[in-house]
Amino acid sequence: MGYSTWMDCSSDIDEDRVKMIADALVETGLARLGYEYVNVDEGWLKGRDGKGNMVWDSVRFPSGMKALGDYIHSKGLKYGLYTSRGSCQCSTSQYSGPGSQGYEKQDADLMVSWGMDYLKEDSCCGTQDHEAAFAQYATMRDALNATGHPVFFALCGWNPWYAPVGGTLGNSWRISGDGDNWGDLSNAINLMVTLSIYGGPGGWNDPDMLIGTGAGSRGPDRNGWYQTDLQSRSQFSLWCLFPAPLIISANIKAVSSYAMQTWSNAEAIAINKDPGRYPEFQHSAFRIAGANLSGTSGYNIWGRALSDGGFGLVFINNFPNPLNVTCDSSCFSQMKYSATTKLTVRDLWAHADIGTITATTLTASVAGNGGCVFYRLKPVN
Repeated sequence: MGYSTWMDCSSDIDEDRVKMIADALVETGLARLGYEYVNVDEGWLKGRDGKGNMVWDSVRFPSGMKALGDYIHSKGLKYGLYTSRGSCQCSTSQYSGPGSQGYEKQDADLMVSWGMDYLKEDSCCGTQDHEAAFAQYATMRDALNATGHPVFFALCGWNPWYAPVGGTLGNSWRISGDGDNWGDLSNAINLMVTLSIYGGPGGWNDPDMLIGTGAGSRGPDRNGWYQTDLQSRSQFSLWCLFPAPLIISANIKAVSSYAMQTWSNAEAIAINKDPGRYPEFQHSAFRIAGANLSGTSGYNIWGRALSDGGFGLVFINNFPNPLNVTCDSSCFSQMKYSATTKLTVRDLWAHADIGTITATTLTASVAGNGGCVFYRLKPVN
């Protein structure tokens, strides 16, 4: 859990912006809820010196990268940085920088000396041959492990073929291209149908960052980015249920109160942190009903077994109009509840108990255009 500069600033980042966000995580209470990483994405690296060492942009980061890490740590937070496994970073119309190919040990040692606790490694300018890509990520994994400092290693390979081996390489792995908007994120949701079996403690599928409307954000090349507050709430609900990394990439000083209420929902976050009920059920959520979504059509019901014997359920509606979506007897049988099982139902967005049902039918009225309902079910003893 934490923050990333990417969808907030693109490559237009500087130390003042990063410090502002670090302060805001503490001031808003998000840090107390678990948002602990402050991740500086692409745009900080200027080049390399004559010895091959990374050199930061001293105009944008005049205090230096170690001083920035010290500031973040002084707030009780953790410090994230970015590189790419290829010869260059992904670049924007205003920025380009070198990658870490051939410099893995040197880069890992230097960034850890600055206090790095999280590394996102992208895939730009790197081979897309599967085995060669895995080997490159393994090289950085080994370099990070050799430092002796715990570093969360986030693979950004943009492809579902990382999922079967992701747990051997890092702590999370991107399964699709950038989630720039609700249509892109709906595609990532579809991919989770077959990839959810691969997530587990220590390593999780990453369907990309939490994004908002773009309020207060800046930077180049942002056409087509962002989504509505309602879609952002639906994304958060599913990401909590999956569970997936919860990395906010938005200007949390400028977003709406609705967005802040979304990302600070402690009941939803508790679902994200719940250890689940493995091996009776897989670690991650699975799709119980519905078919693949487009950005403007389709509905889903997703469920995840919880450690108290209950289930988290998220209903999603991408059709334009509101829709009644029903979890029927087939739906409940996939949760291994008999028709006589009594369940309490709690609405995690209304923060209200809505009654007791038997495990035969549960209908949710779901808003259109990416609306959701998030329930927690619990058997009655």
